[in-house]
Amino acid sequence: MSPLIKNHKCRQIDNNSGFSLIELVIVMVIAAVVMAIAAPTTIAWLRERGVRNAADQLAMDLQRAKLMAIKENANCTITTNTPAANQYTISLNNEVVDLGRYPGSVAFTNNPEATSAAITFTPQGLCTTIPAAVLLTNQNGVLTFRVRVSAAGGISEKLYNPGTGKWN
Repeated sequence: MSPLIKNHKCRQIDNNSGFSLIELVIVMVIAAVVMAIAAPTTIAWLRERGVRNAADQLAMDLQRAKLMAIKENANCTITTNTPAANQYTISLNNEVVDLGRYPGSVAFTNNPEATSAAITFTPQGLCTTIPAAVLLTNQNGVLTFRVRVSAAGGISEKLYNPGTGKWN
């Protein structure tokens, strides 16, 4: 007989191995407490992230509208609140973007300054709408972003600081 077989001892499985119901309940209670603590922070982060993503998308769409105007040798306009509230339309391709797809109830706002109803780019890439700015806010107006277009067609984003009354 081989020495491996001779020295091999069969291990019996103990019927008491595993988790008890009490241990499982304790783990579930701990997990529930951790989730309850983390949930408000996660929800606040998602609301903030939503308005930031919407402002980034609007800035990219403005850049795209400017490039379409140059490429098509025609004016291209982005119109806010068209065809419905909290939507905007790009005129040359009739694309509609809905702010409702972003978390945190993103919406256009006129606070603390007016939002331009329409921003038009010429075939030279210049902006004919002066001043040209679109303001986006999240639920309860906690965060407000301004996407601004200069006369030369430059696009910038700023975050409003209500404490100082300035754009950062």
